Amino acid sequence: MKWYLDFGHGGKDPGALGQNKTKESDTVLKIGLQVKNTLEKSNEKVITTRQNDTYYSLDYRSTKANKENCDYFISIHMNSSTNKTAKGCEVWVYDKSSKLYNLANKLSTNISSKINTPNRGVKISKEFSVLRKTIMPALLIEIDFISNITVENNLTSSRYIKDIADTISSTLLSFVNKSISSDNVFYRVCIGAFNDKNNAIKLQSEAIAKGFNDTYIVVK
Repeated sequence: MKWYLDFGHGGKDPGALGQNKTKESDTVLKIGLQVKNTLEKSNEKVITTRQNDTYYSLDYRSTKANKENCDYFISIHMNSSTNKTAKGCEVWVYDKSSKLYNLANKLSTNISSKINTPNRGVKISKEFSVLRKTIMPALLIEIDFISNITVENNLTSSRYIKDIADTISSTLLSFVNKSISSDNVFYRVCIGAFNDKNNAIKLQSEAIAKGFNDTYIVVK
């Protein structure tokens, strides 16, 4: 699969600020780059909006994902509220018919369980630009409220950041029937060997038709 990972805000747009001035843009970049690394170790293709503290417009994000012909669009954010006690994870999709609705539910459930924050569930919005303008299935994760001082303090922990990143990574990989490999070994399955290339192409086509999209012909 080819994933588009969108790390919210950046550069002149820091996003939400915690009470101690922790930037949403910095936080989601740290988390997102770890997610990128883990997905790539599992032989997933990953395109990102940014890999440093740079500003990109909302139109740029959706346009780039569309041009790259990505399979799924995942936008990572931190939430904020004037109510400083607000807490919890929620995930947004364009509508209930989204192909990522079930994945959104699992992300919200898994993240809230891992970091012990309320599960605010799946939300629907046709207003988010990155959900409206992407041609592939898309979702937007609001990990927790950076405006909550407890959450903001937790974000200073590298362990806490890794727990969030690993939870997002494992949930995404599970969606495509993969898992995080702790030994960094990727196992391949060979289902045929042929002298006639046409037979190899036929078997590859049959495998893809059954949903095995990561199917390749290897010449030895």
